[in-house]
Amino acid sequence: MSDENRNREAYREMPPFAEAQDGKDAFFHEEMMRLTEYHRGSCLAYDDICNGLKGFAGTGEEGPYLPVSLFKVLELRSVPAEDVVRQVTSSGTTGQQVSRIYLDADTAELQRWALCTITGDFIGTRRMPMLIIDSPDVLRDRSKFTARGAGILGFSMMSSKRFYALDANMDPDWESIEAFKEAAKDGPSFAFGFTFMIWAYFYQALKKAGRTLDLGNCYLIHGGGWKKLQDQKVSDEEFRRALKETCGIQHVSDYYGMAEQTGSIFMQCPEGHLHASIYSDIDILDPTDFSPCETGEWGLIALRSWIPGSYPGHRLLTEDRGRILGVDDCPCGRKGKYFEISGRIKKAEIRGCSDTFAANIGQDSDLQILAGTWSPEAVTRHAFDPLVMDYLEDLSKLFMKDPAYRQFPDIYALGFWLRGAHMSQIQRRQEEAANQEGQTIAGQDGQTVVGQETVGQEAAGADRSGLGTVLHIAPSNMPTMFAYSWITALLAGNSNVVRISGRENPISDTILQGIRQLLDQPAYEPLRRSNVFVRFPRGHKALEEVSKTAAARMIWGGDQTVHSISQVPAAEGCVDIGFPDKYSIAIIDGEAIKAFTDDELRMQAHLFCRDTYGADQNACSSPRSIFWLAGDDSARQRWWDAVEKEAERYELQPWMATEKYRLLCANYARYGELARGDAASSDTAVRGDAASSDTAASGDAKASALGPVRAWTNRLYVIPCGEASQWPSQPLPEGKLGMFYEFSLTDLQELMPLLEEKLQTAVCIGTDPQEFLKQVRESGAPGIDRAVCAGEALEFD
Repeated sequence: MSDENRNREAYREMPPFAEAQDGKDAFFHEEMMRLTEYHRGSCLAYDDICNGLKGFAGTGEEGPYLPVSLFKVLELRSVPAEDVVRQVTSSGTTGQQVSRIYLDADTAELQRWALCTITGDFIGTRRMPMLIIDSPDVLRDRSKFTARGAGILGFSMMSSKRFYALDANMDPDWESIEAFKEAAKDGPSFAFGFTFMIWAYFYQALKKAGRTLDLGNCYLIHGGGWKKLQDQKVSDEEFRRALKETCGIQHVSDYYGMAEQTGSIFMQCPEGHLHASIYSDIDILDPTDFSPCETGEWGLIALRSWIPGSYPGHRLLTEDRGRILGVDDCPCGRKGKYFEISGRIKKAEIRGCSDTFAANIGQDSDLQILAGTWSPEAVTRHAFDPLVMDYLEDLSKLFMKDPAYRQFPDIYALGFWLRGAHMSQIQRRQEEAANQEGQTIAGQDGQTVVGQETVGQEAAGADRSGLGTVLHIAPSNMPTMFAYSWITALLAGNSNVVRISGRENPISDTILQGIRQLLDQPAYEPLRRSNVFVRFPRGHKALEEVSKTAAARMIWGGDQTVHSISQVPAAEGCVDIGFPDKYSIAIIDGEAIKAFTDDELRMQAHLFCRDTYGADQNACSSPRSIFWLAGDDSARQRWWDAVEKEAERYELQPWMATEKYRLLCANYARYGELARGDAASSDTAVRGDAASSDTAASGDAKASALGPVRAWTNRLYVIPCGEASQWPSQPLPEGKLGMFYEFSLTDLQELMPLLEEKLQTAVCIGTDPQEFLKQVRESGAPGIDRAVCAGEALEFD
């Protein structure tokens, strides 16, 4: 027997909480290195990720942590498809992607065994009656399980007989519940369920029916679903009290676990602490740079387990927040680390005056008025109407002077753009352009025609007026864009329906607060009656209803969003103005970087960060690929050091760190596969598959398109991509939240073949933007709509 197998067998014979942390650390270190080497040799995608993360913080000898969300977008397995006996999926609501975990017989058996051993330490190893607070339908397909099904099947191994508390309609099965009571009356028993389901479908049903149960000998194990209960203001203490009151249950244990490491769960002891067993361990990482946190410090939860053998899930970075409370000294007597969690990291932190009002319309709770009037009057005004100009000037003053608004740089920038002098400048420029071209905004019969010249009845700009009601579908990843879209249409004389993303965001919510505050003033009552800001989900009937009367639709979003909205029937003559997927680049002259003084360099880095970090690189005009013209490594190092210094001001929230890291890992896997020229089949990501063995063998000799990442904390990732002339006919990689892909150029002509139609803006540093744009036009390249200096990428006109 090999040493590693001997060590693993010794751990299988040991009680799950008997090993002190020092001995456990030594064992886990060896196991993590062994598993990393094994999975690198068995899963090409994982090997690509490891190659890309060489030297990355938190990687070390044990290999990288994989973000749990990566299992939603990649097929990661280390065994041939025919060896997979079960596929476990994470829980998810309709439309959400779910993780897919592939188990062979050995891994599935290890997971069941670990789960039973850990649970047995709390409730005993004797088999006993089990009440499953769920429906039997969840186990319908034994080859494919959700996390619910996997949990039920795993805990069922501890049972002598199983009873389901809910029927197929998720209503209480009173007959089955009574049968469980009878079976459990003379001895110990246990119940299992997911936290929210216990509360919503079991406890609430008991309370509504006015029934109580005598389950004093029952040990309740529950986990998952805490976010929904926290939204309902239900605490752990309230949950325990309610179950004791209605069911007499004295012993309740929460547990922490996930589909990506099913089996190696963390159970809650009587002291209220979650414990790491000898089958798994926990680390807490600082979201700024993934460095280890000290005991008592809050951070991102990272998990290690030696159980996963059929997929590379032995080191995982979660999206949960927690802290280690102690090691080896819990009063319950269990050894190892013990900890607590506070739930999922928040994607948007609501601050300031972002208490956005939401009024339901009739009985339709999915349709909410955020500001203005539903349904708005279809009013047309002259372009640059005095009432509109007064309103926008007041809005500008509010955003620039009120501390509640100016704390947000994006809102202050919007206020600065809205100032009266700038609005008047736009008006003069538009009127001059209209007079020079001899055309009006309104075409024949009041309708516009996109893409061709139209001539109205009047050539003078003063008589231009709006089309009618404009429907705006605002993007979710740019919290200020809905305001710019609305203001543009408002200036042109239109009434508006603005659909805001359902994703809460402190910036968009605060802007709405200011818009509503002014619309509610008597002087602006006409604008309040003719404009409305609403939220409604995709597929809601409001979209079709508004489209039937809209004169135009402004559709912001990806290609799929623009296409799907365009398919919704609209009024005859309605104009659709779409803003589909676009992305941008930067061109930097390395010799210019070397020649800059420190102050000049600092200013250029500041302007570059404004173009990129200012919009989290989500704006279509924010550069994500950097093309270096001339210069050497010293120029690049000087530039990125300056950018990193400026990026220190960037507020990197924990969710941003995990999302950015997920995208980094996903791109290494995807572009590694493209670089090998693999077939479309996802099986090519597994070396063990016969169909991909030839590809894997030949692919190993080819270099990945992406070099190892250089990271200046999690605020700045730079990924080298080599010579631009050698880049294959593939799309440029996606970057956001401070992630940049850099290429080398000998001259600008090498760039022309890569300028596809989706490329929008080129930010030029050390080069003349107009000269570059001239070369683009002469080359006939379909991409690049505009070339600008640093700091001008996000300017809106």
